[in-house]
Amino acid sequence: MNNDIRDIILKYGGDIIRSEEFRATFEQKHHMDTTVGDHTLGVAAEAVYICLLCSQTDDKTLENVVVSSLCHDLGIIGRDEKFDNNAQCLMRHPVDSAEVYRNLTGEKNERVLDSILSHMFPLKPRMPKHREGWILTLADKTASAREKLGRPSVSRAEREEILALAGGRPGQG
Repeated sequence: MNNDIRDIILKYGGDIIRSEEFRATFEQKHHMDTTVGDHTLGVAAEAVYICLLCSQTDDKTLENVVVSSLCHDLGIIGRDEKFDNNAQCLMRHPVDSAEVYRNLTGEKNERVLDSILSHMFPLKPRMPKHREGWILTLADKTASAREKLGRPSVSRAEREEILALAGGRPGQG
């Protein structure tokens, strides 16, 4: 991840990264070999990279993509208590993540909500309606594949740098 990508994530997602909800993501396992927090930062990095690659660099698109990336899996937190099995988690967590986004930010941005609700496409049959949703969907699959290949989108050192710069290190009050 280069400094431009890091700076864009911090510019549009700093408040989310500093939140208690986001800090909790580093306590929850995800995809058996990472945490929700590490995966989520990887998705944000991949999404910003896609935006830069495809010249989708207006402020509103970047903001929507970063916010939806950082919030897309927040509904997974507490999965063992909330969901009976992985299939239920797959189907339900986008709805729960959208609710966490609304509660966390106080916003109801239609493009962000659509992105979060449709990020499991094609596993879940809700297709994205906006470019931000397609970017999030692609970034989520890319980050997941990189994790499985042992080459995560955001290294531990990059994660620590982002958290330190945002002031959102896990365990900080």
